Amino acid sequence: MQVARPPFQERMHDYVLGPNQDSRLASVAAGATIKGIQLQLDPDAPFQLRSRAVRQTYTSALTQNGLQFLASKWTGQRGKQDYRHQDYVLESLQMPYFGQMGNPKPIWRNLVYPANGLIVIDIKNTGASAITNLTFYWRGVKLFPWGAVQAYTYPKDFAAIQYNYQIPVTTLGVNEYRQNQIFYVEQDDFVVKAGQCTAPFLIAGRQFSEVFIRWKDEQRKPFSNDLVPLDVFFGSGGFPAVVPLGQAFIAPFGVGPCLPGLFYPEIYVPLNHQLFFDLKRTDGAVNANQSESFTINLIGQKVYPR
Repeated sequence: MQVARPPFQERMHDYVLGPNQDSRLASVAAGATIKGIQLQLDPDAPFQLRSRAVRQTYTSALTQNGLQFLASKWTGQRGKQDYRHQDYVLESLQMPYFGQMGNPKPIWRNLVYPANGLIVIDIKNTGASAITNLTFYWRGVKLFPWGAVQAYTYPKDFAAIQYNYQIPVTTLGVNEYRQNQIFYVEQDDFVVKAGQCTAPFLIAGRQFSEVFIRWKDEQRKPFSNDLVPLDVFFGSGGFPAVVPLGQAFIAPFGVGPCLPGLFYPEIYVPLNHQLFFDLKRTDGAVNANQSESFTINLIGQKVYPR
């Protein structure tokens, strides 16, 4: 049976809305309400929102204490007044673990925003302390006409086996920014379906660094408008898995090595082709860990044309 081709070519994309997009999110004061925060979408294609997450910079106690007091309401695809909430709702009531650790909150039905559209969000900090570097992540796909962007795919006839690629990252220093790092496929075609990352922390103290990634295709066209934290994009590869919740870390239900962060749609990388990625660490001198070494594990399958 032949499966009908979908009307659009889907391409993974994450939209980031943080201090780089609106400076008011650098510090949201206790009791503050901020309205009309706008995320300007790209003009190249409509965006189908499928999930979301929210995050803040780790505090001096190396937690994300403050997010549990954050409430929001945000708009759909029909413009600035198309709010999907009757009133402010705490983010902790909208999604477990704030959508982090590769577990973004699904949005169903998916919302399709037009090219060059806007997502508007209003927020309220109901807590007693400021929230630093508050950032929202709108995760989904761009919808292109077929052939408008590069997208390799499976041959007509093939065999496949499960396979992982490891990308070692050595001593990523405080405030270091590494651009256009190369992931090169040198053994058969490879399809990237998911990913894990050993979280960059001191095991004894559960001390996370602020480490971010941005993926790009072979033509260096990015899959996000800004860098995305490792602890949002990837699953929690540490053992035992822990996630930040309020003033402490908790043992979660349903995250960890068994649930990696998904690449959706998957990315097909032919033999002798490559992807690029940027890495950035921003924790500076205050909460700094040692220079971080960690491993990114890309999970997928090898493909053998027949």
